[in-house]
Amino acid sequence: MKQNDRTAALYRVLRFRSVTVITAFSIAFTLALFPVSENFRLTRTASANATYFSMGSGSLNLSVTAGNANQITSNDDWSGVSSVEGYAGTNLTATHGIDPQTVLNTEFVNNQLPNTPTNVSANKGNPSAFNAGGVAEFDSGTFLAIGLQGNVQANPYLVFYLNTTGRSTVTVNYSVQDIDSGSNDSVSRLALQYRVGETGSFTNIAAGFVADATDGGVAGRTTVKSVVLPNAANGKPKVQVRMITTNAANSVGGSTPDEWMGINNVTISSSPAATAAKVAISGRVTNAQGRGVFGAIVTAYDGSGSSRTVLTNPFGYYHIADITAGEACVVQVSSKRFTFASGVRTLMMWDDMANVNFVADN
Repeated sequence: MKQNDRTAALYRVLRFRSVTVITAFSIAFTLALFPVSENFRLTRTASANATYFSMGSGSLNLSVTAGNANQITSNDDWSGVSSVEGYAGTNLTATHGIDPQTVLNTEFVNNQLPNTPTNVSANKGNPSAFNAGGVAEFDSGTFLAIGLQGNVQANPYLVFYLNTTGRSTVTVNYSVQDIDSGSNDSVSRLALQYRVGETGSFTNIAAGFVADATDGGVAGRTTVKSVVLPNAANGKPKVQVRMITTNAANSVGGSTPDEWMGINNVTISSSPAATAAKVAISGRVTNAQGRGVFGAIVTAYDGSGSSRTVLTNPFGYYHIADITAGEACVVQVSSKRFTFASGVRTLMMWDDMANVNFVADN
């Protein structure tokens, strides 16, 4: 290598090291001037576990107790809590005091909930000393719960992901507790909502509404709810259930934090979907002289268009089973040797029907 080439190479190495040192110093200096506080968090990496829980396998439960503390190990990370996520609801409302029952959208494009960014402040103890707003896990201290607190930006909510295939009577049980004994005082409202699928608006469920979950300065009041989801939520592979609060209208115009309300003892259960009862049709096909017609074709069509076909025995008798009860059924007969002027009958199948007979014209 020539002398000039060696000199140029050495210059490039020194310049790279200088830039690295300066960059590192700049980052350290910036963090020293602007430290990250509990109440002002920079954007964080988040993860979640939005697997749709199969209701056929049992009940979906979410509770915070002394025995299962620290389910959430780091901020904004729901990966250890299957089928549940929390969101900040940033700027969902234009002002404070909006009824959460009327807030049916999300803060995301197409209302589709992402796995990031989710929201939760992990491993908190005293709600009265923490006013960051949003969602928090209180897993030590007097009150254990997943907390929701609105503020000028946050309208926080929890989402539960359910697969209700083959299930009905999906029931959401939960308790809402005042966990804030501090000076904050607000009307703390909670709405229960659901939607089928992953886009579009949520639907409010009036029976799940809590008009005010907190007392102001005195913690401990608990409201217990048990709500059956509408039939539209039955038998669906993707159902989302949401518990949401909004920034409350308090004494200083919504600019101070709301009270923390705690969500706990959530149990979502279901029942097997009712199987439609089955009934049968039977009768005899005869000729004009009253003798049984052997090998006549008898077909029953149900309300969905499905059909069942049998042939008559040597004495003209037939039997068609597994017809859905409560549906209209069309029964038709035909034969290569005979014609039937009245070869079609329409029946309402409430129960087994016998003596559904057909007589040939010749």
